[in-house]
Amino acid sequence: MADMFNPNLEKIFESVNSTIRLASEFGDPEQQNIKPYAALAEKLVGVEAKFNIHNKALRECMNEITLEEFDRRYQSNISASKSNVKALKRYKDFIAQAKMLLSDNDDNAQDVDEDLQVEDTICDIDPITKRPLEIPVRNKKCNHVYEKASIEMLIKNNPRTRCPVMGCAANQYVTLTDLEEDKMLQHKLMLQRRRSSD
Repeated sequence: MADMFNPNLEKIFESVNSTIRLASEFGDPEQQNIKPYAALAEKLVGVEAKFNIHNKALRECMNEITLEEFDRRYQSNISASKSNVKALKRYKDFIAQAKMLLSDNDDNAQDVDEDLQVEDTICDIDPITKRPLEIPVRNKKCNHVYEKASIEMLIKNNPRTRCPVMGCAANQYVTLTDLEEDKMLQHKLMLQRRRSSD
């Protein structure tokens, strides 16, 4: 089921992002209002969070022998796992991208900003070279970020490279296909550096 859920959710997010791009170019002010898109994103991320919680709970109680033990453990895992959707990275990234496309002067964007718990600073250091990130790439397997040139050089020198972030649980070797340029993070870093230089 997870094999179907995740790709379908990605398609939905792509459709919403396409709608926002069209609205930013051709839409009237009502269609450029960020609030409906933020509400939709909150629902979608909430569904994804619940799915992940239930999926994890099922995996953790799979080896229980009796139905009662299974149910007790499943219910305890579900009740222990509550998440604030607006604090999740997926929601924050969606809002940041939507704000870049839609009018930043809009009062509605400021309302969403107040609701959103934004991190004060973003880590901008490459874990490999310990230098500031310029072109950040994200590992799709573990979600860690590296400088594009340094991770590519590491893989070129040793194709059996694992994620260089200390304590990373991913056991697979990092390949170039696992890496994706993180334009959103690059934009955030640019804004953060501009603010700190002012």
